[in-house]
Amino acid sequence: MAAVDGSSGRPSLADLVAAVPQPIPEMFLAPRPPKMVEGEVYFQFTKEEIARSAEPFRYSVVLKFLKNRPSLDAVRAFIHSRWGLMAIPVVSSMRRPRNVFVRMANEVDFTKALSLEVCEINGVFYRAFRWSPDFNEDAEPSRVSVWVTLPGLPPNFYQEAFLNILMAPIGNFIRRDNPTRCATRTDGARLCVEVDAAKPPLSHFWIGAPGLPSSRRQEIIYETLPAYCSSCNMQGHNARTCNPGKVDKIGGRKVIKKVHPETKILADDQGAEQSVDNVDIPSLVVVENIVHAENSRRMEQETEDAGVSKELEIVAID
Repeated sequence: MAAVDGSSGRPSLADLVAAVPQPIPEMFLAPRPPKMVEGEVYFQFTKEEIARSAEPFRYSVVLKFLKNRPSLDAVRAFIHSRWGLMAIPVVSSMRRPRNVFVRMANEVDFTKALSLEVCEINGVFYRAFRWSPDFNEDAEPSRVSVWVTLPGLPPNFYQEAFLNILMAPIGNFIRRDNPTRCATRTDGARLCVEVDAAKPPLSHFWIGAPGLPSSRRQEIIYETLPAYCSSCNMQGHNARTCNPGKVDKIGGRKVIKKVHPETKILADDQGAEQSVDNVDIPSLVVVENIVHAENSRRMEQETEDAGVSKELEIVAID
């Protein structure tokens, strides 16, 4: 039976081709013999060769589940139905059973995957990490995607070019939320940034030379910022509360408190740890993330109701 819209209801050839994983492109390498030092065989490649080999995976992320992960089929189905990606990603297992490798096809999907506000699949929470050739499954990178608010930032600074510059001392700008992009909420800008959790967070910056009447002192509010342990290279606790005898543990983010005289973050609860096999993610974290996500979705809906399209650029015509 034909579909209601007149189509056959079957996937097109383009859909089928897109859903089938394609071989990664081959690259040329000059032949070279193995080397040996102190009885150990090794191979050596240049930085340029490593960079070229990583090119097919430049839009890849690693999802590290905090409990036993769902099946790969469940992960694929959830991503397909809930993430709203432009193309079907390649989802595969990794050496660590809780880790999943997700290879996106384009930068837009990659950005969306890194900036999701509620990081869970079928009720199982995960941490998302940018993959790179030196990614180590036995450690967690200190760089993490967080949402920040710049309260009271004038709307003329909401343009991506300005935000890229303003976020440079904090980390890598990933994206702004839709109300900021469309300037339908002008009480401040909200954006996702990749920061180094091992470093103290920046509490503010100045637009203009500090102290001048025409300059502006801009506060930074971090919605979430996990603790990071430089001893075991894991998120969720700090070096002071690290327990080397336990691995694969998680700490909870608790409440908004001051960890710097002028910096507001959702801070770690002094490194309290529990076994991931017997612990639920602290409910406050879930509530905080869901509230932020719901507020963002509500703002985006108000933007659409106001007649501003997410996808169309408005061009002024003389």
